[in-house]
Amino acid sequence: MRKLFILLLFLFSGHLYAQKLPDYGLYRARLTDSGKTIEAEYNPIDHLPSIKSNLFYYWYNASRVHSTQGGYSGQLLNGLYTEYYPNRNLKEQGVFKKGLKDGLWKSWNKDGTLKQATNWHKGIEVTGGKVPVWRRLNIFKKSQCPGDTIPKNKP
Repeated sequence: MRKLFILLLFLFSGHLYAQKLPDYGLYRARLTDSGKTIEAEYNPIDHLPSIKSNLFYYWYNASRVHSTQGGYSGQLLNGLYTEYYPNRNLKEQGVFKKGLKDGLWKSWNKDGTLKQATNWHKGIEVTGGKVPVWRRLNIFKKSQCPGDTIPKNKP
């Protein structure tokens, strides 16, 4: 009987699986750069977003937070983002969804006074409570085309 039990145990052990630790889905980065400290979350995304060329995507790679118009190359920020001044006062705070600013974003002066509060919806700044139709449909006048308004970085 004992030998039969051991034999059955070995035969059916191929169908058994070990327990797996749950993936809580929370990935955080704490970065200290010259003059600022950043705490950002880059939670896993169920499916990759369709990239829109007029929007700025924020992503994490090589221990840095990057932003690129119309693309990304790393882990998209997805969750709470907080940036601090060297004196530990808040500098900027908001939420990213799939690499795009979403919801209420606040920025502060070095002394801790509120400088600006802006609403965002899927990477588009909301003015007057609504996202302008021309922004949602990616319709631009020639002078408003995002490609014409990107400032060149000086070395």
